[in-house]
Amino acid sequence: MHRWLFLATGGFVVLIGLVLLVAPQSYFQLYATQYDPGMDFPARRFSPAVLALGVVLIVARALEAGRFLATLSLICALAFLGVAATGLHAWSTDIARPAILGAAVIEAVIAALFIGVWLRMRKD
Repeated sequence: MHRWLFLATGGFVVLIGLVLLVAPQSYFQLYATQYDPGMDFPARRFSPAVLALGVVLIVARALEAGRFLATLSLICALAFLGVAATGLHAWSTDIARPAILGAAVIEAVIAALFIGVWLRMRKD
């Protein structure tokens, strides 16, 4: 199960990183209630880190189950839970549009899948 999860999540994260690099305004206009073109610079500046995380996940899919992948799975679960929580907070404070709720659900599902992988791998 971990191979497809790492590949799919890595591909998704790479896609988000590319959007932040090439067209950050489309990301902000989808989720934020207000958009300022000045927001593009920090998004573009941060995009290489997002792209790198995606590539790490894609490459990690080829590794055998073990301590490293278990730890990486837990880190990913916590990261996606954190992203979902910030989205819910932004929505509850009227900073984000309702579309963020759909993103938060997807992020929570991804986190749950990574927790499942972590639980299985830590037993091995």
